[in-house]
Amino acid sequence: MKKIIFSMMALALTATAFTGCEDVPAPYSMNFDDSNVTPTPKPAADPKGSGTEADPFNVAAALKYIEAGQNLDKQVYVSGTIVSVKEIDATNYGNATYYISDDGTASGQLTVYRGYDLGNKKFTAADRLKAGDKVVVYGKLVNFNGTKEFTQGNYIYSLNGKKAEDTPAADLNTEATAWTVAEAVQKIQAGQTAGGEAYVKGIISAVTYYDAAHKSLTYYLSDNGTDKVLQVFSGKGLNGADFAAKTDLQAGQTVVVKGNLKSFTNKKGQVVMEVDKDSKIVSISGTPSPQPSVAALTAKFDAGMDNFTTNDISLPSQLTYIWKHDASRKYMKASSHKGTSDYAAQSRLESPVFSLAGRTSATLTFMVAGNYFSNAASNFKVQVSTDGTTWNDVPLSTYPAKDWKFVATSCDLSAYAGQSTVRIGFLYACDGANAAGTWEIKDVEVK
Repeated sequence: MKKIIFSMMALALTATAFTGCEDVPAPYSMNFDDSNVTPTPKPAADPKGSGTEADPFNVAAALKYIEAGQNLDKQVYVSGTIVSVKEIDATNYGNATYYISDDGTASGQLTVYRGYDLGNKKFTAADRLKAGDKVVVYGKLVNFNGTKEFTQGNYIYSLNGKKAEDTPAADLNTEATAWTVAEAVQKIQAGQTAGGEAYVKGIISAVTYYDAAHKSLTYYLSDNGTDKVLQVFSGKGLNGADFAAKTDLQAGQTVVVKGNLKSFTNKKGQVVMEVDKDSKIVSISGTPSPQPSVAALTAKFDAGMDNFTTNDISLPSQLTYIWKHDASRKYMKASSHKGTSDYAAQSRLESPVFSLAGRTSATLTFMVAGNYFSNAASNFKVQVSTDGTTWNDVPLSTYPAKDWKFVATSCDLSAYAGQSTVRIGFLYACDGANAAGTWEIKDVEVK
């Protein structure tokens, strides 16, 4: 009996010992979350796909395709996951810039630059895309200044497995029934151009800007070849080809352009009738208009102000003038420094009215020297006006050093080509807090 009792007591003690072990605190040296251990990085995805609709590139393959630098003029399909969305412009241009990768993280991502929505339609909502969305994007891949990206003009082929169900919008007319520029403007004003692309036939009146990054041109069309009626914004060449230079188009040529027509309100509040970006020229003919060879404006300032006038916008009582002709040195000179003081002042040296009618481009050149200024671009500006009231700044190619040495500089006035009432102005501006520079100009010419 005693043996049975002792055996039962021994079993009870053993059970107590095992149960107590579960409640013993862990040693202080034990670490269940060792933050000193560097996680093994997730390996990059293997390049996959051939870039076709049936077999899209993954992002790794797209990046490798860009690095190879071959056949980048072809449009391809790329499948990926949105990492983040930089911008969706649902108000003006209807495009978006976002980033995709194979695993949805920023590692190994590809930029999708200014792309359109599903089915090549414009974005109409700012929350249309979000991180984690699965997309197949269609367009051209480029290496733009070191950034691997889908270039502008791409669009989403599928979003989270959904493809566009709508068929492409039918053209609004045909090449044979292309609208005149006047008809195109009437259609835009009547709200009849949103349903698809249209053909417009017109004469180029001015070529204003070459976009080297996208190899496109911005130019104007009219029915008479003179007025700037319809702007073709960032358009492509014949059959969608890239432009190589601003001179690839000339005023006087007749073109048929195919693209989306719309009205656009610019930063100045002006309503511009335009053919939207990514249009293409269907046909081109005619002889470019000859450029006038004589200068539109010349002012040497040898013997006087050459019909220039001064407009003292803000002249302190301590000064009697800012701009003055220096007869001995044969140039115009400006300063708001007197004695030991720098005075806040503004004065514009304004040219007489001249005409750029019949021109497709124009350049202002002159010689300039200066000293004592603290910020050249703030102290001295070149401006242009077509009404004598509103003046717009134009950039200078070169500013002088603070050494009184004349340097040649220029300003592109092509945006005003075709205008018949143009003025240029040299604006002197000092805020009184910074040094009042001294400026000297001569040999002014517009050609």
